[in-house]
Amino acid sequence: MKKVFALLFLVTLVACGGKKGDQEVGDGKAKNTSFLPDASGETGEIVIIINKRKYDGALGDAIKEVFRETVPGLTRPEPMFTIRVIEPFEFNRIFRVARNLVYVTSFEGTSAADKWLQGTFSEASRERIVNDPELFMQTSENKYSKGQKILQVFAKDDATLIKNLKEKRALVQNFFNIAEKERLASTIKMSTASKTILRKVNDRLGINIKIPAGYELSILEDDFMWVRALPAVGPSKNLFVYSKPYTSQDEFKYENIIKLRNEVGKKYIYGDPENKESFMITETEYMDPVFRNINFNDQYTVEMKGAWKTNNFSVGGTFVSYTFVDETTERLYYIEGFVIHPSEDHRELIREMESLLTTFRVS
Repeated sequence: MKKVFALLFLVTLVACGGKKGDQEVGDGKAKNTSFLPDASGETGEIVIIINKRKYDGALGDAIKEVFRETVPGLTRPEPMFTIRVIEPFEFNRIFRVARNLVYVTSFEGTSAADKWLQGTFSEASRERIVNDPELFMQTSENKYSKGQKILQVFAKDDATLIKNLKEKRALVQNFFNIAEKERLASTIKMSTASKTILRKVNDRLGINIKIPAGYELSILEDDFMWVRALPAVGPSKNLFVYSKPYTSQDEFKYENIIKLRNEVGKKYIYGDPENKESFMITETEYMDPVFRNINFNDQYTVEMKGAWKTNNFSVGGTFVSYTFVDETTERLYYIEGFVIHPSEDHRELIREMESLLTTFRVS
């Protein structure tokens, strides 16, 4: 994960390091955004500007592999992003303020759409791209609206662009995944009631985590807390934290994380308050959880995503969790967000849970 972030940072530096005026689509510099409208669009939605003939071919297939890759760990297949594909002549004032924009430019092509996209680069930039096949993308923000993220991917020809998209798709995906999570985290609002809950949690467990308005405290113990939102209509959102003394590196083995989760679920997470024999377990029969090693708050962390259910099959959903050790307290922390929303999409709900988890800190 550190490598991915380092690559993203490096690419951003490359994009911002050219001479002023080298690129028409964003120069990466800070600008006054007070006069701009707010970015529009749904979370996870990306507008792609491309020659549609090329989108119907091999280049389009590569773009779909990047943006429509199935999100791992969800209870049913969902693409990583929702994409809207337009040609340059369709790029009107509605699309200009989209939250996420992607320009796809190959310097191979003579159509009006190709010429328009190629025209967003200066001659000096074109020369650098033709001579350096590794120069592949640049990022900018807030060009047409506040909170907007813009990505340009480019190459001297289609084959080179396809190659880079396939090899560096994680870099592109992370740019927008990080942007969406940061947007969500910035919009989390705490109410007087949720701040009161957090004070209780902090006093008991010595931790801080944003608890959105509308969440209520379900359980608070010396090693565990569970808060949840139970609206009359819509998804149920849940957040819990468990900690224990750290004993061994074996606790990071994937099978042991599942075992720990199941132990916590059986002890604390009930499926039905009226039925104490109903509790949460991890789904492993029909689909396995997906694991990834990441850097979270400068700590080695195992991320797990997957499906959960109650032992009596009364209810289920999707979850995402982080397992890590706080070196100061020498405690292992397992923090998780899980949702209940039968027969509905979970992609953005889990992205929201991820944003909440990233606010976690040990006091």
